[in-house]
Amino acid sequence: MASLLTRFATVSTVCLAGAAIPASAFAATASPTTVTSTATASAIANKALAKVGTYGGQCKQFVNDMARKATGGRVALGGGYYSDYKREGGHRVSAANAVKGDIIQLNSASSPDSFHSGMHTAIIVANLGHHKFKVVDSNWVGHEMVGTHTFNPYTRAASKGLVVHIWHF
Repeated sequence: MASLLTRFATVSTVCLAGAAIPASAFAATASPTTVTSTATASAIANKALAKVGTYGGQCKQFVNDMARKATGGRVALGGGYYSDYKREGGHRVSAANAVKGDIIQLNSASSPDSFHSGMHTAIIVANLGHHKFKVVDSNWVGHEMVGTHTFNPYTRAASKGLVVHIWHF
């Protein structure tokens, strides 16, 4: 467990705005799916927004906790970055179809369940279009603090050699 926490603690929190975005960064985006539980997704965001300004820990654990609390334990995400989201009933959606409460996860295309520097997990508050979102997350605006900000996950993914997955529960 300490090893896992140590790896989480090395996540970089530097945003590289304005970086060029190669076409390959968009390749992993799923085709749109039907949104089936907007109320559940919105509840995840609302739980997270209530925590702004408080300690949230690492980004992925914060999102895991908010999803579990908002769903009464129905969504219990574990340590995996991709398989746990799929196993717990998450459906990948495109950036254009992402709604409040959907979860953004940056992963490695070749090993999506392994930790890689630059990864980040955030909850969408608003879809601003053009691959930009207002998000709530932890460990971005301050060390292990919950905050909101504008985020283009595709810019971040391209700068770190990662891909973007957006999950809807």
